[in-house]
Amino acid sequence: MTLIQDKLRELESYNSVGTCPEDFEAFWQKGLSEDHPAIARLQLQAIPYPIPQVEVFSITVRAGDGADLKGYYLRPALDKGLQGIREAPPIPGLVRFHGYSGNRGQISELLFWALQGYAILGLDVRGQCGETPDGRVYSSGAFSGWMTLGLDSPQNYYYKQVYLDAVRAVVALGHQPEVDEKRIGVFGKSQGGGLAVVTAGLVNALRREVGLQAQVKAVSAAIPFLADFRSGFRLHSEGPLAELSWYFRLNDPEHQREEAIFEVLDYFDAVHFAPWIGNQTACLVSMGLKDTACPPETIYRLYKALSGEKKLLVYPEYGHESPDEFVDRQIEFFARELLPH
Repeated sequence: MTLIQDKLRELESYNSVGTCPEDFEAFWQKGLSEDHPAIARLQLQAIPYPIPQVEVFSITVRAGDGADLKGYYLRPALDKGLQGIREAPPIPGLVRFHGYSGNRGQISELLFWALQGYAILGLDVRGQCGETPDGRVYSSGAFSGWMTLGLDSPQNYYYKQVYLDAVRAVVALGHQPEVDEKRIGVFGKSQGGGLAVVTAGLVNALRREVGLQAQVKAVSAAIPFLADFRSGFRLHSEGPLAELSWYFRLNDPEHQREEAIFEVLDYFDAVHFAPWIGNQTACLVSMGLKDTACPPETIYRLYKALSGEKKLLVYPEYGHESPDEFVDRQIEFFARELLPH
């Protein structure tokens, strides 16, 4: 038995302690109905760029609470007819979500996807290290970072609006006239991987509230965060979950509110969104066996919760990182699922 086989056998027998709230679906239906993602549109401002094969834009998406979400949008440069109308069949679209404390990244990070024939959107997560502020007022203080903002209730928690923003990104991309909404994929690493799973679940399961006719067709989640918070908190030794440790240390040293805190986090656990993605969507997941920020137990539980076609790439010598070869596997994955053959 190889090291990977041995570890997967161990993970199969791991008993997680997370539970899905009884009103989970009702909570997110209400959240989407109040956020009105169906009206989301990209506001485009062209950016001169020296690669003529692509068109590059700085974009804004208006969030449900009025915040302006900033990002980049790239698409292949297509010929236009005599009246300036783009003459080409619709193209597949991708949304890239970034990692914790990151931002939309550089144009060059999105460029090679546009050169393959995708329209691609990269958006800031509000309040993190991009140009998108978070103007929400939270009911209590928090430890440095975002994990503990609004932990007093699911309605107030920071990630509620982050998840709704992510849905808006997919909807806005699908509304672009050059994008085929039947061929949309989402991807990211760490926090971005968790957001990819959550967003695909919300869009696919609650399409009427979202305003898209089609499902997200492909999901790539590299070393995904935001999964199995309870196990992650017990097993982690670094990463954003350490903020919870400090929160307890400063606000609840005897952990008297521990169960109440994790009952809030249960509404935001990517594991509970994974089955919502459905059987018609393919998923690619990666996991590092030496990951101490997103322990393998949490990622494997997320993977097991996926119900459709799925592939898990396991890297025994990697921690919270992905080898370069994972990008090639991603390229193959999205080409198979989204590009014409």
